[in-house]
Amino acid sequence: MNEMWKISPEAMAYLAKQQVQELTVDQPVTVSGCCIQVSEPPRVRMGEPLQTGLRPGVQGGGGSYVVLEVEGIKLNVPSHLAALELTIDLTWFFRREKLVIEGWNLV
Repeated sequence: MNEMWKISPEAMAYLAKQQVQELTVDQPVTVSGCCIQVSEPPRVRMGEPLQTGLRPGVQGGGGSYVVLEVEGIKLNVPSHLAALELTIDLTWFFRREKLVIEGWNLV
């Protein structure tokens, strides 16, 4: 059982409604400028990890995933994020439900 990553009750209800048993947290995207480096929160998707390229000028951190189990859900997390205390939550964006990461620090 994993104690670092959590799934909110709202997100759990959404996953149950969608009959989802596996989630993937994508690799975070890091954007570097002259004075600052910002890491955008990683996207949360239903299903297993994909191997896709990134946009030019941005870099992803790491490449391997670890599999955690959170409240009966198989969660694929980038290995360098596995020890962080983060929560998968549900939000609405233009009347659409979307899974997001809560507790992410941009810098």
